[in-house]
Amino acid sequence: GVEVTGVTVLFTVFEMDAGPIVGQAELVLSGDEKADELLPLLFDQGSDLLLQVLPDVFSGEKKQHGEGCVMQDDAAATHAAKMSKEEGELWFTENAMYAHNKVRAFAGWPGTTAEFVINSMEPDEEKIKVKIVTTRVRRKVGGAVLGVHQISCDDTTNTLVITCDDGSQLDVIEIQPPGKKAMDAKSFWNGMRGRRVERARVPWSPGALPVGSLK
Repeated sequence: GVEVTGVTVLFTVFEMDAGPIVGQAELVLSGDEKADELLPLLFDQGSDLLLQVLPDVFSGEKKQHGEGCVMQDDAAATHAAKMSKEEGELWFTENAMYAHNKVRAFAGWPGTTAEFVINSMEPDEEKIKVKIVTTRVRRKVGGAVLGVHQISCDDTTNTLVITCDDGSQLDVIEIQPPGKKAMDAKSFWNGMRGRRVERARVPWSPGALPVGSLK
């Protein structure tokens, strides 16, 4: 959930994400951008920045060995592990802001999925794995809520309302049912034809994947 991202132009060296920094530019985020939407914006910003700093490189003001550049602190580097599809599973055991940022970060690949239960405890009970495409935070601060697993549809905003374990709430704007294309939440709700929809019940977890996570 960072508030600012950006791009960097640097001289390449025989190390990962290292080298003297020639120039940098920031991009302030609104908090709703998704990774696949943000990438082309950063490409454009990076191209503009490259054109701005090239004259300094050609004139020799900024040099490969670091003169005129900002040197990186290798000791401050952090390692980002390779993402897995399991990381994209949503269980709503965290705050709604965490879930929203997860949807934003994993947009495209691996995407974010959730398990819904249709007509729970009835003879026609059905479990489906849906892809959560677009969300927004409805209520940041949690609190006591009855029926925390029940999913409803807000006819005013045309969104699905999902309550997290801490009582915070997430609006689902776009969703993709199994075997179908992404659709708006209202269309998904209409397709349920009055059947009850709940999020799967899993043991509360402070961040680790719950027992019985989707495979």
